[in-house]
Amino acid sequence: MTRPSKLLAVALAVLTAAALAACTPSAAAPPDLTEVEQPTAAPTVTTLGILGDSVSLGVNACAEQGQCARASWSGGSDPEVGSVAARLAAASGTEPDVVNAAKDGGDVEDALGLADEVVAAQPELVTVLLGGNDACAPTLDEMTSTDDYRARLGQLLTRLNTDVPGATILVLSVPDLHHLWEIGRTDPTAVQAWNSSPSCKNLLGSADDDSAAANERRDAVAERVVEYNAAIEEVCAAAERCTDDGGAVYAYPFTTGEISSIDHFHPSIAGQRVIAEIAWQALEKGQS
Repeated sequence: MTRPSKLLAVALAVLTAAALAACTPSAAAPPDLTEVEQPTAAPTVTTLGILGDSVSLGVNACAEQGQCARASWSGGSDPEVGSVAARLAAASGTEPDVVNAAKDGGDVEDALGLADEVVAAQPELVTVLLGGNDACAPTLDEMTSTDDYRARLGQLLTRLNTDVPGATILVLSVPDLHHLWEIGRTDPTAVQAWNSSPSCKNLLGSADDDSAAANERRDAVAERVVEYNAAIEEVCAAAERCTDDGGAVYAYPFTTGEISSIDHFHPSIAGQRVIAEIAWQALEKGQS
């Protein structure tokens, strides 16, 4: 299947991000944290705040179904992941307090309502990974519009800038959800899981349907994700103390081994490790 030409044009704009993702260590190798140094964008962190969705909760990353907080790319404790929190602890010698206000199934509007918990903790670093549930919906019409996504993310960052003065904000790009379908579409187990799940029907519903109409529907979801990621870079650039990943999570070519074998949707331990590494690289790079 050929993706829309405008998607390909946007993809050319993230070549730098693809190069960054390509530098990510193999998912087979847990990170060595013995020589980790404090990142440029977050030199001293005693409290880490997290706003996001099921990915930041580690849902279905572990052997058992459901949340697996220890596997979270941001706040987890599993050494196989090497989370942002674990790397901060290795760099400073002090484990940061983690306030995980992510919500399973949460979108950017939900994060606005959950920001109070993060604000109350007054963290020095806040990680944000939102957009998957804004794009995943029962129908195309139920996706969050790009304008609404941009506006709500802007409100969220403004709230953090205003009420958590001095905090660094790290915003990661939305993963390439269409790529998820592409790598699983020939796996009968994945197709069965998607077809029997109520989640993300606008992308994964009728997963084995290769008709023009089905492909057009999936391409519409893919295009919306590209638009969200453009909005992330725009909104983060306008905010104070905000660092984004330059589209690196979106550009990273996740493999089947980096996706949960439980639902063939969420990141596995290896996938969480990839996101943690990309996040850390973005913090090391700091604001350009």
